[in-house]
Amino acid sequence: MRRILLSLLLLAACAPPSPKVTTTRVTPTQCLHDASCAFLLFAAHRGVCGDDTEPENSLASYLACAKAGAPMVEVDIRVTKDGKVVLHHDSDVLRVTDFEARYGATRSAKVEDLTLAEFQSLRFKDPRCQGAEVDLRRCQGATLDELLDATADTGLTFFIDYKSGDLAHFIADVKAKPGAAERMLFFDANLPTLQRVHAELPTMELMPRVQSAAEARTLLASTTLPIRWIHGDPDYVKALAPELNAKGVRLYANVWLLDAEFIAVITGTEADKDAAWTKRVKPQLETLIRDGLAGAGSEWSARMIRGLYPDGWGVTVTTVLPR
Repeated sequence: MRRILLSLLLLAACAPPSPKVTTTRVTPTQCLHDASCAFLLFAAHRGVCGDDTEPENSLASYLACAKAGAPMVEVDIRVTKDGKVVLHHDSDVLRVTDFEARYGATRSAKVEDLTLAEFQSLRFKDPRCQGAEVDLRRCQGATLDELLDATADTGLTFFIDYKSGDLAHFIADVKAKPGAAERMLFFDANLPTLQRVHAELPTMELMPRVQSAAEARTLLASTTLPIRWIHGDPDYVKALAPELNAKGVRLYANVWLLDAEFIAVITGTEADKDAAWTKRVKPQLETLIRDGLAGAGSEWSARMIRGLYPDGWGVTVTTVLPR
């Protein structure tokens, strides 16, 4: 027995030391403000991640995106008749709610013509939203205030797509929530709008929309705003991104063509969707990232994040082998 124990001790002493594994994490908010961040920021359009079936722009959809690991969600902003900031994409509510069944076709269905009470009396067109007992996070339109409260502990950041309404209401809502501005990337093609946002909310990141690489260069050469993001298009990522990166500016683009690859198999099996990702989407997306794309808008961010970041978004696992 002594010989056996001695042999085991000698083997343990001679065995090579175990590799050292370290894990580092970057939060979406850190990445939003840090131009050296190595992770692509995904913005799930309208809170639709592609793997769930929650109604767009509902609190349930944004919480589902957070659970899926999306670092950012696109938030469509409109203002109601009584000055409340709500989440809604279209100018009216007809496409996604039961407005006509409740109010008929004789009155305006535009968000700007509805009070918040009327807006939130509507139910999304979802079988789970019928009847009296429904989950209002899923079935009722939400306010910006409700979104900020519901996602306070998720780490989500927000791509703000300001559709319409008095900007003062949005500014007031954000100011009322400490730290909210730091979680937001404000997108607009109108420079005076960006100037006003920066004057009132200086810690919020700004992102103008440009139509070409030349327009981006002209804008950056002429503006005094602290622009650290540019919203462009995938077709000139390779030409423009290195220039921007040298100035500490990152390029964001909507990847509609990659979305189309998934939409083509939306009624297919999971194997069909996996094949679309592996064979068509992933190679294109990896090329865009290598070319310098730093942010992307998509309705399929959940699947993209799983594929690109198996350890989780913002997580780096490093294994150091002993010498």
